[in-house]
Amino acid sequence: MTIPSPLDTGRPSNPETTPENSKKTAIETVHEQIRERVISGEIGPGERLHVDKLRLEFGVSTSTMREAISRLLIDNLVTSEQQRGFRVAPLSLKDFRDITDARKLIEAQALRISLANRTEAWEADLVAAYHRLSRIEERLVGEEKNEYAHDWDEWNANFHDCLVQNCDNAWLKRFRRTLHQHSYRYHRRLIGDHSLRRDVRVEHKAIFDTAIAGDVAACVAEVEAHIEKSYTDLIEQHDLS
Repeated sequence: MTIPSPLDTGRPSNPETTPENSKKTAIETVHEQIRERVISGEIGPGERLHVDKLRLEFGVSTSTMREAISRLLIDNLVTSEQQRGFRVAPLSLKDFRDITDARKLIEAQALRISLANRTEAWEADLVAAYHRLSRIEERLVGEEKNEYAHDWDEWNANFHDCLVQNCDNAWLKRFRRTLHQHSYRYHRRLIGDHSLRRDVRVEHKAIFDTAIAGDVAACVAEVEAHIEKSYTDLIEQHDLS
């Protein structure tokens, strides 16, 4: 299933066609759009990135496209093959295990800090985020998952972002977001082929209830279990070895 990027309007943007756009801005724009395609699975694991084809599609120079793709190397979303160009990083059981373990560590600490800094405004935001997520998850039960997959992705991410929004450690939040995006590549395998077997509504309710109650230890435990179950679901259904 192809998930459109929030930056994707149906045709490639041309970040170098207007004078006010600097080369740096063009690189950032192209990097972001290709990054979204890789994370969403639109450009699949192991797929080759053809520099000439992509530069024509985006209407940018070869140097701009190479720099944008080079930034994907830093993101660990692309690999470089000597004399063979660039490919999207493959998916593997070891990589997903490492991402899962790192996510649990980072998410737990960010959550502890956020809950310690709780405010009435944060609580109101969390209630609203949970309500929106719950409505989407009700629609996922017994219906075509593809129809609501993009909405679920958006509101699920929003709910989890809201949980840690009062964490005042910018580095933790940055690492957390990076790990979440890498995990999302694997998660697309679950939603994308309609094979999400567990009822995540129960898990999200437990996370929400413990967060609102201010039970830090219980909330952290629920989030860690939630992340681990996503890993378990995928490896039971797909061969990533």
